Amino acid sequence: MTTIGLNIPSLLSYISDNTAPKSTGTTPSLAQVLGEVSSSVTQASTKVTLSDEAKAYLASLATSVSDAQAPAATLATKARAWFDQQYKDLGISSAMLDGKPAVDLTQQSRATLSAVAANTQSLFSADETAAATQELQSRFNDAMAPQVVIARHNSNYAGLYDAAVKYMDDAGADEKSTAAWQAQRQALTDAATAAKMSPGKAPNTGNVNDPVAALLNSPTAGTTTTNASIDSVAANARAMLDDQINAARDNGTELVFSTSRKVGQQADLSSFDNRTLAAIALNQGSSFSAEEVRAGKAELDRRNRSSMLSAINQSGDAGSSSLAMLQQYANMSTEERSALGLGDQFANRLIQSYRSTQTMQNMMSQASSSSTLTSLV
Repeated sequence: MTTIGLNIPSLLSYISDNTAPKSTGTTPSLAQVLGEVSSSVTQASTKVTLSDEAKAYLASLATSVSDAQAPAATLATKARAWFDQQYKDLGISSAMLDGKPAVDLTQQSRATLSAVAANTQSLFSADETAAATQELQSRFNDAMAPQVVIARHNSNYAGLYDAAVKYMDDAGADEKSTAAWQAQRQALTDAATAAKMSPGKAPNTGNVNDPVAALLNSPTAGTTTTNASIDSVAANARAMLDDQINAARDNGTELVFSTSRKVGQQADLSSFDNRTLAAIALNQGSSFSAEEVRAGKAELDRRNRSSMLSAINQSGDAGSSSLAMLQQYANMSTEERSALGLGDQFANRLIQSYRSTQTMQNMMSQASSSSTLTSLV
């Protein structure tokens, strides 16, 4: 652990002075420099202790600066060797598995990722360029995430695009020379202009090269399995609703749940499965508004009535109808039954109805058989 004073100007001056090439032709790393700072920087009354992890992070920043100044060809050669070593260490042969990166690119510099994504010197496979492209997009998304929250709060999408343009302009010269960077930079510039002309909502330029549009349109909700906990289902439902709320804000309006509302963007619950609707209706974690709860319950009620009516219409008699409804009940999740108010009494009535119908049909069948025998005698 190394203790340094908070004399930041002196520290920066010291690092700058001591990272210049020495007469021996060697340049100390930032980690080495930090190791010497405690005896070379004037200490302030307030001190901070750097952990090994912090020093490693600062060293990685120095590496990023160094990479930004290195030619793309040099970075590509180093990246090629790095990928080959990863495959050897991990026992795999591709950078992508099941559509997702199988190697950890988080420690690679932006300049290196750009060199790989651009397939510099044709050294990389399609999977490797795809993995690098995904990592670049992920870093862009992380950088823009706070700006997206601000834009959706104050409807200042022009500010969001201005921030995105600044992020793009922080690229190195080699990245700026790539076709991908130029296409994205132009798309962002056009969108920023459009946002200023139509304040209050996200511009709809339809440009596939616009990374901000891709970020705004990216859903935050995933899929939940049938055996997922109800808390997970509710969390996913919250994210699904938030996606629609955010989309409405991006369109300069609000999400509404009542068809009587003539202004606003109508909520669409068609993609919510019944258990997800039940999680909203039950609202066990108080994650949903009263309006959302009513809408979830109403949609679940509508689906239940429709499915029950369909079961009855497809049945030939009362017994078959009861059996079909019993099957519907058996296929419901516990949460659906609870949200719909269908308990054991409901199931028992259906069973009773089915048995009564079966008994009546048997009696009628026996009576018909007896009558037939009598007539034959």
